[in-house]
Amino acid sequence: MNAKSLPENLHVERGQTQTGVNQKVVTYLYNKFSDDANFAAIDLPCGNGEFLSYEKHLFPNWQLTGVDILKLEVASATTYQMDLTEDFLFPEDKKFDLVTTISGIMMFSNTLSFIKNCSKVLKSGGTFIITNDNNATIKDRLAYMFLGRYRIFNLVFEDDTPMTENVPINEVVRLMRTNGIEVEDIVYTSLYTKDLILMPFALAAYATQYLYLKRLKTKMPEALKWKMYPFMHLFCRHYIIYGKKIN
Repeated sequence: MNAKSLPENLHVERGQTQTGVNQKVVTYLYNKFSDDANFAAIDLPCGNGEFLSYEKHLFPNWQLTGVDILKLEVASATTYQMDLTEDFLFPEDKKFDLVTTISGIMMFSNTLSFIKNCSKVLKSGGTFIITNDNNATIKDRLAYMFLGRYRIFNLVFEDDTPMTENVPINEVVRLMRTNGIEVEDIVYTSLYTKDLILMPFALAAYATQYLYLKRLKTKMPEALKWKMYPFMHLFCRHYIIYGKKIN
């Protein structure tokens, strides 16, 4: 079956994440789900509520919830002001069919607690979508080699620096799997053509990494290992992980 394109009257902005991330996630939802009035979705942290507005446009009957550390009102959803670095303050029986967290985990110093809490509020068989900046691009690797820093993280953090958690994909995948989330797919996005000038460095780096991955023995499914590290992860600045609650 061919994937459906988003309605022409829905314009998805880049928003508070990397280019193309919102577009890909919203398109995925549009092709996977129907407008079921019993469907409950939560976005956390929800920022200014932009992502919730896209969900409301496509699925007007969904029960939408947004959570952020700042107090906000979103016409399309029920909102809560909550510190997501702590345990979620929902009733025990409050469960969701879909949990999304778009570029949020860079804000939290306890990623384990956050993902564990996301899994707790997700129904069995529910969908968990998490996106994050990719710190393994060839640009990041060269920056670390010569400057000791990654692309979006300064070598020195100010006391009020908002984004400090450099969480690599292998840790995100591990935390999802150890908290009852089966990783179904990983998609890399946010390719900037200007970065392709680094192609010679990328080819050399990936040749070595490919041989290393071929020899690497792991209990992880082989297909998942390669989804984590395709060649284009050296250029795409963001990744999206689609998972399902299995217990």
